[in-house]
Amino acid sequence: MGKVDVELGALVREYRLKAGMTQLELSQKLGYESMQFVSLFERGLSKIPLKVIGKLVVILGIPEKKVTKALVDSLVTDINEQIKEGKKSVS
Repeated sequence: MGKVDVELGALVREYRLKAGMTQLELSQKLGYESMQFVSLFERGLSKIPLKVIGKLVVILGIPEKKVTKALVDSLVTDINEQIKEGKKSVS
């Protein structure tokens, strides 16, 4: 997965621990029976669906601006890299 997945995963882990919540407890609040879902995205191995990000903002009190900044920064980086690659292919 990408840098943003690792960054968001770390953010979720930080706020989950601050809330004194286990991965299983958070998974259950999100509607999952297994903690594997949370474990995967906390380690940056899985993308967090946008609807789930909204739930995490509410459940864990993660500042929405931190989440959107990470997502936007990642998108801008990807766009710039693709444009750069496109320019190279024309030269």
